[in-house]
Amino acid sequence: MKTLGFILAAALAAIFFPIYIHQLHKTNEAETAAASLRLQVTELESRVAEQENRAEALQTRLHNTRETAVAKADQVVELQQALTNTAATNAKAANPMAEMFKSPEMKNLIKGQQELVLNSLIDKNYAPLFASLNSASGQAAAVKELLTKRALVDAQMGVSLMSGDVDSSKRTEMLQQAKTEKDGINDQIKQLLGDEGYAEFQAYEKTVPQRMSLNMFKDQQASGPGALTADQETQLLQAVNEETLKFKFSTDYSDQSKITADPASFFTEDKLAKFQEEREQLYELYRERATNILSEIQIGPFAKFLNSQRDMQDYGMKVAVKMFGSK
Repeated sequence: MKTLGFILAAALAAIFFPIYIHQLHKTNEAETAAASLRLQVTELESRVAEQENRAEALQTRLHNTRETAVAKADQVVELQQALTNTAATNAKAANPMAEMFKSPEMKNLIKGQQELVLNSLIDKNYAPLFASLNSASGQAAAVKELLTKRALVDAQMGVSLMSGDVDSSKRTEMLQQAKTEKDGINDQIKQLLGDEGYAEFQAYEKTVPQRMSLNMFKDQQASGPGALTADQETQLLQAVNEETLKFKFSTDYSDQSKITADPASFFTEDKLAKFQEEREQLYELYRERATNILSEIQIGPFAKFLNSQRDMQDYGMKVAVKMFGSK
């Protein structure tokens, strides 16, 4: 946006600058003429008194010439003001939200808030994994720290994308850089857990999206007759995970390596439409399995919850298509 404002201001300057120079030239001519006339008036007054009428005429001409010079100068000032106002208008037209995200202070503030939220989400959704790790050796705390660090990579990339002035090639570069950073963090987790432990970690990670989603539903049903029992929670998570793992999407948006390599080929309107169609088939499988697990008063809220998840996901996908898709 800043660049656009500068270009517009420069374009206006290119239009008005020749006029400005022309007016300055005219003003200088007028001042020179005025000085000449003043000399003529002085000479005429000192020579003959009878030429007062002519001198008055010359003084009137001099006054008019001065007024013309002032008027020309005023035009120059108006042109300068027009350029200034145009630049100010273009500056105001810049995205204030994007400018805010460029501020180092705001970035630090957002990062602190992101870290608080991510810590809470990781505690909640990785609790069973942490419980299985060796607490005495500090594995759980170390893995949590690395998971938070990894999540912040994507979160901070999101902030950078919101700052504007990022073209498609730069966005692709940012995706690749984020993947490299996350791969490095995953390597650290693998070194910490060992081959066998890391295999268990990867298996658990495949269930995290479903855990996060069902934890949100559980929180919505926290009290009253619609609250989930521990047994219902376990069964519903198992059912959703089974259906998710069995289902094959035409475009696998969970494969980060392929997306990073060529985001434009993944984020297209056609592929998004196909993904939405197939996801509805998967959600129908969720609903069918849920009828054997949830009570009648829980089924309706579960269906509404899936709809809200669908809408939220659609919004995110549309943003991705806009940012990374083919232009």
